[in-house]
Amino acid sequence: MSNNTDASKSRLWVDGDAFRAPAGTPLPAGEGVDIFNDDEFTGWDAYGAIKAGFEVSSNQESSNLSAWNAKGAYRKKKEDAIKSIAMRPVDESKATILTLLRGGSVAETATGSGVFELIEGDDEEFALLLVCRDPGHGSKAYYIERGTLDNLPNEVINDEDLNGYDLVITALTPAGGGRAVRPFVDSNPLAPAAP
Repeated sequence: MSNNTDASKSRLWVDGDAFRAPAGTPLPAGEGVDIFNDDEFTGWDAYGAIKAGFEVSSNQESSNLSAWNAKGAYRKKKEDAIKSIAMRPVDESKATILTLLRGGSVAETATGSGVFELIEGDDEEFALLLVCRDPGHGSKAYYIERGTLDNLPNEVINDEDLNGYDLVITALTPAGGGRAVRPFVDSNPLAPAAP
């Protein structure tokens, strides 16, 4: 049996939250703010329930470059990595509707009618904060200062599953430069082990 396994270092993300705010909104911080445990932040709207969590993916094109007097790849050319977040919110929360509207609006068809039209815009950028928790074992968060809805999601309406929207959000480079997706954890995984 291996002596190198350590179940305390594995994670099963069984809880989490997602929030959105206007593009450029800084990561929630300050006295008394805990991004790993708080469930609301000033200026941020929660998505509510999310089916099966979320997926963070990265796509980076690369190509092998060769030289005529060397065998095999001589150098490797890598394009910039494009990161995206896929999730399926199932609550029609303010955050979900704002994301679906893509910068559009909601308008009542006639004053007092109680009938509201969702008017889709052309595009919109927004900030995104995702938090996942493994109770008793740790937490992780992802912050995107500037992102945009990558797809126009399908909506399936039936009585077999929760109504939801399969969103793919592309992380864009922040206006001031830096990383498009910033991950955070609640402990240093490279810290020396306690004696």
